[in-house]
Amino acid sequence: MPFPLAKFTALLESLEKVELRNPPLLPAPKAEALKAETERWFRSHRHSIDGLDVRSATALLASMLSERRTDRVYGIQAISLCRILCRTLGLRSDRTGDLQAYTQPNRGDLGACLQRVLKAGGPPARPPATLEEVDDMLEALAGRCRFSGRSITVSFPPGSSEGRDKLLGDIFKRVTPIDGKWLVRLLLKDFSPIRVHEFAVLRQFHFLLPDLLRFQSNLKSAISLLKEQPLLRQLPERPDPRSERLHRQTAASAIRPVVGVKVGRPTFLKARSIDGCMQLLGSQKWVVERKYDGEYCEIHIDLSKSTRPIECIQIFSKSGKDSTADRKGLHQTLVDCLRLGRADCKIKTQAILLGELVVYSDRTRRVLAFDKIRKHVSRSGVFLGNEQDSQAHTHEHLAIVFFDLLLLDDEIVMTKSVEERRQWLREVYKKIPGRALSAEWKIVDFADPNRPQRILMEQFVASNVQRCEGLILKPCGVPYFSLDLGPSEICRCYIKLKKDYIEGMGDEADFAVVGASYNAQQALRSGIRGVKWTDFHLGCMVNAAEVQRFDAKPVFKIVGTIQQEACIPTPILQTLNTAGTHLAKPSDDEFDHFALQETNVKMDTLFSTPFVLEVLGSGFDKPPNSAFYMLRHPRATRLHQDRSWKDCVSFQALQEQAQAARAAPVTAEGERDETRVWIKRLESKLKRRLDREGTVTPASRRSTPSTVRMVSGKGLEGSTLVQQCSSGSKRPSSGDGETPCPRAKKLRLSSSDNLNAVVSSSKTRQTSQRSCNAPLSDITNQALGRDAPATRPVAPTSESGSKHRREDPKPTVTTIACEGTRCPFNASTVLRAPCIANAHYITKDLLPSHHASITTDLAHWDRDSFAHPALTDTVSESQACEGMRKIVLVESKRRPAVEQVIGGILALNEGRMRERIEVWDWRVLEECGGHDRSAEVLKRWFVGATVWIRAEERAVFVSG
Repeated sequence: MPFPLAKFTALLESLEKVELRNPPLLPAPKAEALKAETERWFRSHRHSIDGLDVRSATALLASMLSERRTDRVYGIQAISLCRILCRTLGLRSDRTGDLQAYTQPNRGDLGACLQRVLKAGGPPARPPATLEEVDDMLEALAGRCRFSGRSITVSFPPGSSEGRDKLLGDIFKRVTPIDGKWLVRLLLKDFSPIRVHEFAVLRQFHFLLPDLLRFQSNLKSAISLLKEQPLLRQLPERPDPRSERLHRQTAASAIRPVVGVKVGRPTFLKARSIDGCMQLLGSQKWVVERKYDGEYCEIHIDLSKSTRPIECIQIFSKSGKDSTADRKGLHQTLVDCLRLGRADCKIKTQAILLGELVVYSDRTRRVLAFDKIRKHVSRSGVFLGNEQDSQAHTHEHLAIVFFDLLLLDDEIVMTKSVEERRQWLREVYKKIPGRALSAEWKIVDFADPNRPQRILMEQFVASNVQRCEGLILKPCGVPYFSLDLGPSEICRCYIKLKKDYIEGMGDEADFAVVGASYNAQQALRSGIRGVKWTDFHLGCMVNAAEVQRFDAKPVFKIVGTIQQEACIPTPILQTLNTAGTHLAKPSDDEFDHFALQETNVKMDTLFSTPFVLEVLGSGFDKPPNSAFYMLRHPRATRLHQDRSWKDCVSFQALQEQAQAARAAPVTAEGERDETRVWIKRLESKLKRRLDREGTVTPASRRSTPSTVRMVSGKGLEGSTLVQQCSSGSKRPSSGDGETPCPRAKKLRLSSSDNLNAVVSSSKTRQTSQRSCNAPLSDITNQALGRDAPATRPVAPTSESGSKHRREDPKPTVTTIACEGTRCPFNASTVLRAPCIANAHYITKDLLPSHHASITTDLAHWDRDSFAHPALTDTVSESQACEGMRKIVLVESKRRPAVEQVIGGILALNEGRMRERIEVWDWRVLEECGGHDRSAEVLKRWFVGATVWIRAEERAVFVSG
């Protein structure tokens, strides 16, 4: 039976009454009242809702949650819809003016204006419109727009708009004033001032629907499963809460991801500080993963589609649209890295993988900025926003950074933990330099009371130095999705940590607010009565020097527009609307206070004295169709009424700031310098917080408290995630493993870094060349779920502590590090053969005296993609320990074990490991305890090494 449109709009009308109640409700009571209204409506219409078929039920939920239908694009905005309604309803000039009143403040949006116009007219035509008819109209409108998804049958419109006007007119002539108001808002996909609570609606429809949409993020597919799958049809829509978990367990066997239907995404929490992030993490193990600045891709492979591998690929965007055709530049890379159509392909029937689409430059050997993507990826076959961009260079191309696997043939991998999924993922694809990469990751145990905060800071700093977007933290031991909901769902959420989430760490600048505009939908969302302006236009002076020196007439260039929704705090919006009343001048009047460069931005008002607005952004990029840089995702943080607009950032200064922020360091020294800066900023923020809380006393600031875990720039010489070490003695040690530097530089470090740091780290292992201690020597080598070993902690040496603490036994060898010597273990990476891997004497007494990094598996040297430039200190999954001396320690008396190790070495990179790998008897460590033995003395412990045969393109092992 058709569902009347009036029943649907009755729910929206009741929610609007709660939202606009005068006096307004506080947030908590308002949320409860909105929830109660939603539940009451579903109870009242339960019988009708349960009787809906798949088509009608989909139409009902798609109307309530119109933002879920990303495949429907109508190509209609408020201005064009107003003109269409005037034509289809045959409005006179006076009533046309009433309908156009939405452009004026305090007159409501287009829907409210239409409601008043329809009230003044006669009764609606018969029969009343149904929700199914409205859904058919929306589907037909979407079919006339080329930007709709591939699931919509696209029929491009003819030369005239008669067909579109007829579609809308047939419905609008049969609706009541209230129905017309909400139908307009449905067409514009904006129900403001109300926001329909998605989870409440889905759960009221069926208790399993929110979970089904996680596995199949498509309303029609999920509803079809509920109504047609035999097992799920037997379940009640609203069971007793005590039996819900049992029903979920029963339904688990019938729910699985389906190739061709997008999978949902986990819930993400934003960490607003390092301390806040630590509180969210709790005391469990988490995967720390780098977030590249690209576009989300969900890649579906269905080998039953075609015999041509390239036709078996389907790619969904983050919004859920099918963007396979738009991302055709990635197709051949996917075929090659997944080995589709080849005998060694790991995918036999189907698979679902997750990755980040980026643009990679073969010239700079790094991932390029986000705004480069629009030159390589179209939108429904049209390249948008690139009118001012240069042509795509030949050395630039699309690349994919894989980070998860959800389905492989009949195995539902998404039910496994993240560390298991990464193991499965690495087997499915083959890395291709510059085209198929892997997101770097590391397992960190946050149950440790001392090290985790420091590790998190180092990982965060490393991602910023490499110009990544930030970090994603994923809980270990937790599936991607599960129907077995535990008592604490926060442990299942992912956490985002980005620099602009942390106060004072993002990119900021002061801009002049030169003008403003009014948007009816934005005004409804603001929740402020009597708002005059909702959009504010930011300008930068192009003649700042002339204005400062000669008091010339300022000339502003409009560089961006900031809207109130989620971008301007309510107090700032109220102040701008109040104070701006006395400074506002209509934009079409003569204006002598300043000049504007030619712009396409339409402004209702200009301010005679511009406001000064502090704006925060997540980095810099080029806005669409622009040749200049501007803050990305700008949002206001402060309104400075005590500053002059002359003090705002000039256009030239903004461009210089952007270029400096976007330029990644290209040398190891540059990375180290920037790393120190970031570490000091994080330290100072934590110190200020401790000062505010009163937990740091003057005495504790002079000493080194063991309760505060921080990182000093002195102990951090690389830009990547540095190998963690415990806090040690304040007294300098000759074997602390620091990189040698001139005395003058040490004095500068001591006067800047050390005096400002709360705690200095000690015994940090580093190399004088490429640091294998960088975090990605243990961030990437976690595929087997093992953490890299940490350096040995150094006992505190304060006198008060030594009286009550038993001294540690003296080591059997010297503790002077071999850095800068001819010792073979200087700047090396060492692997212990399995037969001696657990020998305490070797592991705890001999190796710690050398400047070497320990690896736990030969596979850690088996990498051949390039996620980072070779000139940096980054040691990633794509270049683990590249350029460092590689040594394997064995027990030479155990010949079978030695031969097994040599066989494993020769199998690296499929027999094409070009780098030299040396095999030594472990007793060489005893010989070179003083780090000064000559090669002639040590060679008796040399077993052999690999040699690359260029003519045969293979490696062989030559005995010593």
